[in-house]
Amino acid sequence: MTTMSPGTSAPDRDRLDADLAAAEDAVARASASLVDLEAHPGHGLLTAGGFTGISARRREETLATVADLHRDLALYRRAVAAAREARGTRSRPGVEELLAADEALHGETVVVAEEAVPLQRRGLLGPTSQVTLTTADALLTRMTAGFDAATDVVATVAAVWDAVAAQLGPLERVLDELRATATGDHADALRRCVARIDGLRAAALADPLGHADPAAPVDPAGLATVGAEVRVVRAALAEVRALQTGLADRVAELTAAVDALAVLEADAGQVAAEVGRRIVGSAGLPVPARRAPGLRAALRASHADAQAGRWAAASAGFAAVTADVGAARAAATSDRSVLAGLLDRRAELRGRLGALRAKAAARGRSEDLDLDARYTRAHDLLWTAPCDLAAATVAVRAYQRALEDGGGS
Repeated sequence: MTTMSPGTSAPDRDRLDADLAAAEDAVARASASLVDLEAHPGHGLLTAGGFTGISARRREETLATVADLHRDLALYRRAVAAAREARGTRSRPGVEELLAADEALHGETVVVAEEAVPLQRRGLLGPTSQVTLTTADALLTRMTAGFDAATDVVATVAAVWDAVAAQLGPLERVLDELRATATGDHADALRRCVARIDGLRAAALADPLGHADPAAPVDPAGLATVGAEVRVVRAALAEVRALQTGLADRVAELTAAVDALAVLEADAGQVAAEVGRRIVGSAGLPVPARRAPGLRAALRASHADAQAGRWAAASAGFAAVTADVGAARAAATSDRSVLAGLLDRRAELRGRLGALRAKAAARGRSEDLDLDARYTRAHDLLWTAPCDLAAATVAVRAYQRALEDGGGS
């Protein structure tokens, strides 16, 4: 029985009863949580094994942690039961009972390890074993940390297996559809894609914990590569089928696109010519190109391939013309925008200069010789062809500053 030392106060009964109730609840909840942990699909995958890399090591660690959880829970359950027994059933237990219950629940009374002391290390009357003690509270804290670590691994493993199927499934369904119609080089390309997917799956499932993102465990670079290869083959097959059934429409569509490009490039060339006449040239200005004639020749060559039954070559040629027309349209549009912007800038400066001139008159500064000289400088630059746009911009700003600095009513 625990002996009460002089000056020692008894634990508060209400606090002790609350702690004991919480501990008993913890026993029940921990027991249920361990059952759920071992019923989780991820735990079954860990138990089955077959992992490599970091997953093999963490599997052993996690299974050992689960075993430790069962052992620690048994120790914790016994400590709580001992505290309940010491507390007794009386509504108002005595001081000795309260002290004993508190010691069982919060004192270092739980034996977590016992090691035999070798004969050469103990004396005649020395202990034959050495024990390591801890508190039930510390044991619960350790169990909580161990459970969190184990559930994290278990949940991650299960999530990875599900995620692998989610990541590879769409590609595999597409491959199944394409293999039904692919022949020759296209069929060979699809077989290579299947082999790559099998390799990605094997790598992801062999080491499920070796991937940074459990929601996307398949090697992203490998997945992107296979996805790109599948898309290329699918597009090629679709293009071949489209050509076989709609060659005339395809040629007409691309002919119209090249014709539209020719118009756009001619317009950009006209704007460039106008800029050359009206604006002083500067380094870096675009020079619109004429790509339409070359693309028209490439289109005729691809049409000839299709008529000769060279569908793969025709498909590649039409795809190249399509891409090149798009790039040429973007370049011509950009060039025209840059060049037209110079003309727009000149018009903007002219308008601003006129507005500033009106403001000067409204302020009664029409006879200001210095201000008038600045106006004349800006006006001459803007109405001289070709216009030095940079110098004109500086002159308009100088005129505006002189007007604002001079004040006026």
